[in-house]
Amino acid sequence: MIGKETGKKNNPIIMRPGKWTVGFFGIVCSLFMIFSLVVYVVDPFFQFRVKDHSYMLNGWFVSGGLIENYDYDTLIIGSSMTQNFDMDKFRDKLEVNPLHIGLGGINRVEIQDFMRIAYQVGKADQYYICTDLTAFTDDTHKSRYPAYLLRQDMLSRVQYFLSYEAWFRYMPVDMALLAANKAGVGLPEKFRYKMSVDRLGDWGLEYEFGKDIVIDNYINERYAVSQVDTTDLYKRMTEHIDWYLDMFDFDKGEHIFFFPPYSSLYWCDAQEKEYFHAYLMAKQYFMKKARERGVHTIYDFQSAVFTMDLDNYKDTTHFAPKINDWMIECFAKEDYMVTDKNMEKLQQNLIKNTQAFKESYPELFDNQKACDGSQGLQPHVDEQG
Repeated sequence: MIGKETGKKNNPIIMRPGKWTVGFFGIVCSLFMIFSLVVYVVDPFFQFRVKDHSYMLNGWFVSGGLIENYDYDTLIIGSSMTQNFDMDKFRDKLEVNPLHIGLGGINRVEIQDFMRIAYQVGKADQYYICTDLTAFTDDTHKSRYPAYLLRQDMLSRVQYFLSYEAWFRYMPVDMALLAANKAGVGLPEKFRYKMSVDRLGDWGLEYEFGKDIVIDNYINERYAVSQVDTTDLYKRMTEHIDWYLDMFDFDKGEHIFFFPPYSSLYWCDAQEKEYFHAYLMAKQYFMKKARERGVHTIYDFQSAVFTMDLDNYKDTTHFAPKINDWMIECFAKEDYMVTDKNMEKLQQNLIKNTQAFKESYPELFDNQKACDGSQGLQPHVDEQG
């Protein structure tokens, strides 16, 4: 029949809203599961397991996982002053199985975060804790460590599985390194340091050391330490020291504190900026209060004679790896351990070193006040000392 429709018109398929929603969430859930599985298997921040010499390591992301999952009985924790410690030397000289967590500029709140994990897992019998006096000068310390890497709840795990840091900063590099490892590709020593748990944060191969370098950096204010507010400085420092010591559980293993050996130029600069004596006094306060809380072992390396030799440094505070090796020797021999008898002597040696250094480099300093311990705040001397 003319005009009669002989076939059905093909209409586009229209998905019902319910089906579309289910399909969309099905895809999202599938992607989430895939992403989560990949992060779980690769585990770039060691939240589930530790693989040494496989990944490009950054202490600001892997430290919490290392403390929780690494095999160790001794934990070393501190600032960039500790980053060049050689763990093989620790094993050899002290007969321990160490884990080193060294983060540049680590503050007391971040140390608290890591110690909390260490206490929870209970692996360490000993804790070596670097004590930088600058950590007690600032009222505004906050943890910069990603909070989701410090917790084990479901939301934190989801943050880890979907984190920008894992997927875009480290996963591509990590998978490339795994492939290179499988292919037997050799890497330069400097590069291999970045992949070693034992060398976490190690910067010893990245800089040159020497007197001319230090003085040039000092004059041009490169790597200069932060300005210190001297208003009520000693009072603020003692309050922070009390808070800091109270956060430790001294019943859980032996706690060994040590003051790193900054250069004499650092102490001269501290005198120029008028916080030298407040620091000495605060250090003595720390020692006294730590002993009252049951701490038996404190090392004070700051009066060592080599601190006057700038060839051992790259700037006013950072020393060459050989100084870290020397510190390990001191731990093994108990040299520079603070006692009631030598506490004041160590302080006076630091004062003498600083004065001698200042006399050797008068052109570096405008303030010519004597560094003899007679001005300003006097170091506290324990009545039993």
